[in-house]
Amino acid sequence: MLHLMAQTSDLTYPWHILIPLLIAAVSLYVLLPRPQHRPVFLGSIVGIAALIAALALLSRSETAPWPEQVLFYIFSALAILGAAIMLTQRKPARAAISFALVISNVCGLFLLLGAPFLMAATLIVYAGAIIVTFLFVLMLAQPQGFSDADDRSREPFLATVAGFVLLGLLLWVIERGNPDVQPLRDLVQQTEQAAAQPDSNGMLRELGDKREFVQRWQTLEQQWRGRPEAAAMDVAIVNVEEELNPNQPDAELLRARLRELAEVGRRIESAAQPKPLPAANVAGIGTLLYSRYLLAVEVGGTLLLIATVGAIAITGQGSRRRVS
Repeated sequence: MLHLMAQTSDLTYPWHILIPLLIAAVSLYVLLPRPQHRPVFLGSIVGIAALIAALALLSRSETAPWPEQVLFYIFSALAILGAAIMLTQRKPARAAISFALVISNVCGLFLLLGAPFLMAATLIVYAGAIIVTFLFVLMLAQPQGFSDADDRSREPFLATVAGFVLLGLLLWVIERGNPDVQPLRDLVQQTEQAAAQPDSNGMLRELGDKREFVQRWQTLEQQWRGRPEAAAMDVAIVNVEEELNPNQPDAELLRARLRELAEVGRRIESAAQPKPLPAANVAGIGTLLYSRYLLAVEVGGTLLLIATVGAIAITGQGSRRRVS
């Protein structure tokens, strides 16, 4: 029963991320194309408010150096702005250009994460191939005026709700997969300082309230449960709790238990830190693409070329029929 309750508490949704999501959903619903007049100014103001709320929540955890944080905020804001413009544009060509803006800023985020190959591949494939091909198709098709589909959005309310429910679930998964390391780091430091005291009285004085100290560790154990590094945390917490029960615990045994618990915490903290990609990462991917997966890469390029030639041929036939 207690295990089930712990699992239920571990699935608690971070409700604070709903604030910018709800504001952004209202902004997008207002800005979606419709036949009647759209309050573009009001929707833009609400969208800016949602962006400010999101940046305020992101700035609560300052873990990266400030240049990376500034670049992250710039790339993220421009990507969100480009996505909003893409969804609310009536002209497909402008929507495609806005999508190129989104892709460019997402590539900047990839570069901040230390993935240069993913950045270059995304920029070349999407911004340099797919979007350009889409623009060529628009120009070759020679549309006669605007279509009715450009004047309205089908089911704007349901589309907005479905999109932001999916976004909320993705943010929840990201939040659970990347918990904040700072509470664990502070508690490990307190445990190490207590273990460094010369006697049991000093250890108890450093730990403070024994019940609260154990509860903080139990909360972190629920948060980090499921990771291989946290497999021994529950046992270490129980051992420390047993040594803290007597009014005058054995100093050497308590010190050993505290050091075991701190060591488990340090292992979890070390595993949670982002690992830089090796320098040979790009070279290894290139070697695989042009050795083991060379046929798949060439077949994919050939299919794209055939599709382009076929689109041009179909467009040419349609143009000759209209002229005749």
